[in-house]
Amino acid sequence: MQLLLLFSIFIGMLVLVRQLEVFAASKLAQYGKYRLRYLTAFIGTPVHELSHALLCVLARHKIHEIKLLQLNGSSQLGYVHHSFNPKSLYQQCGRFFIGIAPVFGGLLTMAIMSKIIYPHYGFGQLVGANQNKLLAISSVSGYLDVFAQNIGHALALFTELFNQGKLKFIVWFFAMASITSHICPSASDMKGAAIGALFLSALLAFLFFVVNINLYSIALTTISLLLGILMLFFLVLIIYFLLIIVIARLLP
Repeated sequence: MQLLLLFSIFIGMLVLVRQLEVFAASKLAQYGKYRLRYLTAFIGTPVHELSHALLCVLARHKIHEIKLLQLNGSSQLGYVHHSFNPKSLYQQCGRFFIGIAPVFGGLLTMAIMSKIIYPHYGFGQLVGANQNKLLAISSVSGYLDVFAQNIGHALALFTELFNQGKLKFIVWFFAMASITSHICPSASDMKGAAIGALFLSALLAFLFFVVNINLYSIALTTISLLLGILMLFFLVLIIYFLLIIVIARLLP
């Protein structure tokens, strides 16, 4: 089942991003430069928290308090405190989307910002090409081939954008790194999303078997689009984490 394959790959990519984030944070702590992660927090954390907040509104959850950014030395850089009616199926299902909102919000923000900074560059075509390739794969090995090709395309993209203007490229790269490095849901986010996923699965099963509404094509298109965007910007994250670790190591 192609949807299950792409969904599993997408989750695997997010887990990989999370592990890279944890590894980089541990290295910064090891070198006594943990606060260097604040560099990207000024952009990444507000995008993360606003994504939660927007989905809270759409899911009809009550927002009690929002902290878009806090630099107090704790690992929690921001938060959205909200509540919901446990008797509402709609609000219970909404917990899934609220939990994973930073993924949707982050990737879409990256795509929009790229279009704003480079209005004449065909980012949409690159993402569309990734999406078409993803829709054609039937195995993990097929995805690895597409992923390897995408790394080469990303390097060519960076070179071309850098040649168009060094300052603009640095601004774009920093913005992409800031969002990507804070895109993963936290442990508490995933806990809420997991519970919401149970209610959502029950609702989808009802729609499919009882009402005869099939959302397969919509889900497949959405997952392939998000994975296509994540693949395009994945190399940004790798380069950023390597740079920040090297800087932390070199600083006195």
